[in-house]
Amino acid sequence: MNTQGFRLTRLTLKGSEVADAEVRFTRGLNVVVGPSNTGKTFIAQCVDFMLGRSLTPKKISKAASYDTVFLGLRIGDADEELVLERSLRGGDFRLHQDGAGVLDLGAKHHADKEDTVSHFLLGASGLTGKKVRTNQQGKTRTLTFRDIARLVLVHETSVIAELSPIFSGQYTSRTVESSVFRLLLTGFDDSSVIAKEDPNVSKVRRESQSEIIEELLEQARARVSDFGVEGEERELHEQLTRLQVSLEEASQALAVEQQSAAALERARRQAWEGLREVDSRLAVLAELQKRFHLLQEQYASDLHRLESISEAGLRLGQMKEERCPVCGALAEHHDVQHQTPHLSFEEVASSCSAEAEKIRTLLTDLKGTLCANEKEVIRLEEEQQVNARDLERASAQLRESLQPRVQVALQKFRDSQSQCDKVGHAVELLERVRELEELVGGIEKVPKRERANGPPTEVGADEAEGFSSQVEALLRSWHFPGLERVTFSEKDQDVVISGQQRATHGKGVRAITHAAFSLALLKYCQSHSKPHPGLVIIDSPLIVYRQPDAGEDNFTVDVKEGFYRSLATEFMHAQVIILENDGPPDDLRSDINFVEFTGTDRGRRGFIPNNG
Repeated sequence: MNTQGFRLTRLTLKGSEVADAEVRFTRGLNVVVGPSNTGKTFIAQCVDFMLGRSLTPKKISKAASYDTVFLGLRIGDADEELVLERSLRGGDFRLHQDGAGVLDLGAKHHADKEDTVSHFLLGASGLTGKKVRTNQQGKTRTLTFRDIARLVLVHETSVIAELSPIFSGQYTSRTVESSVFRLLLTGFDDSSVIAKEDPNVSKVRRESQSEIIEELLEQARARVSDFGVEGEERELHEQLTRLQVSLEEASQALAVEQQSAAALERARRQAWEGLREVDSRLAVLAELQKRFHLLQEQYASDLHRLESISEAGLRLGQMKEERCPVCGALAEHHDVQHQTPHLSFEEVASSCSAEAEKIRTLLTDLKGTLCANEKEVIRLEEEQQVNARDLERASAQLRESLQPRVQVALQKFRDSQSQCDKVGHAVELLERVRELEELVGGIEKVPKRERANGPPTEVGADEAEGFSSQVEALLRSWHFPGLERVTFSEKDQDVVISGQQRATHGKGVRAITHAAFSLALLKYCQSHSKPHPGLVIIDSPLIVYRQPDAGEDNFTVDVKEGFYRSLATEFMHAQVIILENDGPPDDLRSDINFVEFTGTDRGRRGFIPNNG
């Protein structure tokens, strides 16, 4: 198994006069769970930022006092911890090495420079000096770590995207992204591809190219119009920022309502458990009372029997002696062979009286026990009524008050999310329009190149067969419902699950299958000794359990449990970091690196400490 690559050890934020914000990671499965607004997504953004992303992490009020990020990592099986340092405002990096001092690393990749963070991370991944194609004519450039970052770190917005996990959605980057996937899957780059250029590029062909781009431009403008969102790109960016703030507020409001409902649900469950316990105790006492009454009747019967024996003895003692019924002799002349020793009638009566007294004592104790049990029954019946009222009150409050409020907050969150997505798509389309306009403007300056004679950039179905089998094996170990066979679509450059394209599923299924895609790529590269960074980080892969789309209600808890158990056992020689709202099974938490944010004062509130 290939053990090259690197793994993260810790992410630390530092600031003046505040406690460090830190989360630690280990080899194998790492799970960070917690409710909304506890810093899980912020962790993913900070890690991505430290892996060379130019965009700084989203500003949050809790992190306002922090100014520096540190990311610890280990390369391969080395014991030495290397630490990357970067300002939260952006800029270059510092690399801290034990015994080797501090090395400055540039944030921007340069093909002929080794002192960049991209070169450092590519070297740790076994991908130094690799080349990828940038267009169909065979133009190439050196690979950067940002080219493969999207296959290593999957954000919560990307995990539900309809596109293949290979692609970012930028048309101009499609060739590069296909080449990167082919490089990881096969281990071969595009160094051997020779770009061919036609020196006699005709004006007619340039005009044809311009016409095609103009047609694409019109289509993009029509799609912008279809969205019904008006305004310039700058205005839409500002509107998107406002909508993101509204979405965050709606998310916080939803979290508050959900917490209120959870508290009332706990009270309801407590009342129900109390009622069940009282009912059980009453049933036991009823059975005891029944048996005690039977015992009381037995004692009364025994007393009557003893009184009869005593009375009979007294009566026999008062009777005169008669002749022996055997030999006919008087008692004083009775043959000694016919005489047997016996108690006197007085002794029999005395014994009966003593035994009767013992029974009367037991009967008195039994009556006391019956009385005590009756009082306990009365007390439990009163407690039963109290618990029943509490249960009904909590149920009514949940049904009539909190559930409607949660539904309203959830609907507001969904509406905000929908509007945010709508404006976000419009912004992306406007950016696409601008890119196409720039292409049209530069068409006369850029000569057309002939298509290179090298291999196609897209991965074929036969090349991806082993990878598809790996995706299928993962989904099967997760108990993915209705799973048949997983194949690879050359057209979409994505997996096809049970004959259905991955993109046609709801967002919940897209999220969990996106996770399977990224994790299968890691496992495939390691098992076939292909270069790979050696880790995968996924934010919110189990959205199917929180916001399922129509038709996703057949995902049982078995899928989530199978997901976590599979990752814990199958990725022990790699590193997988899952950021989720729902945690793994309780019995698994001691075997993995489990970090829980509670969002309350109980336990660890979140990634950012409560500084005051």
